[in-house]
Amino acid sequence: MKKFVIFDLDDTLVDSTGAIDRWFVELTEQRGLGPEGLEFLREEQNRPVSADESFRAIVDHFGFSESPAELRRVFSEQMPLLVRTVEGVLENLLVLREHGWRTALLTNGTEQQQRPKMRDNLHDLFDVVCFADDEVASKPAPEIFRIVAQRAAEELEGGWMIGDSLEHDIAGASALGMRTIWVSGGRALPTGGPVPGEVVKTVTEAFPILLPEGRSGLLRG
Repeated sequence: MKKFVIFDLDDTLVDSTGAIDRWFVELTEQRGLGPEGLEFLREEQNRPVSADESFRAIVDHFGFSESPAELRRVFSEQMPLLVRTVEGVLENLLVLREHGWRTALLTNGTEQQQRPKMRDNLHDLFDVVCFADDEVASKPAPEIFRIVAQRAAEELEGGWMIGDSLEHDIAGASALGMRTIWVSGGRALPTGGPVPGEVVKTVTEAFPILLPEGRSGLLRG
């Protein structure tokens, strides 16, 4: 088995969706929006519209004094501070590295946006960290995967990609000959879309696939 793996960040190694909900709870408490207000915020998160449109809808619904852009700026500053590393990730990354694996992190977004989400010295557990929006291309473009592989001094063919996005992580990596693990978060695999090599509910379930049973020290989700 080729010992090279690329991980996604949001909702793979860290619980970004959970952090958004924690921000909603904080906003509700700070502004006295009540249970119905919290329900509105959660429903707005699931509405298939742009972020700009969602923040505009929130401001209009509650009659906030700030503009949608100002509220979004508050969110962008506070939400990363509420992100938590998925339980078991740090220990399992250490075990992978102890067994000779080269590890990389590839996340869309800028370093300014994404680095605050990397708590608990997570950054130090990768041979390569790539913030795609600071580069020439973002996932799923082949160029960004090749940049990561070059910096890791590895080949993509036969390596592994683990992430929660079928479009960005799974399709992008599969097209380059990588083996893939989709972190479903409990979602059903849609028909007619990219097909991952493996499906797990949480990223901790992916580590035993990389290090089969019998390897000492491996934590299981």
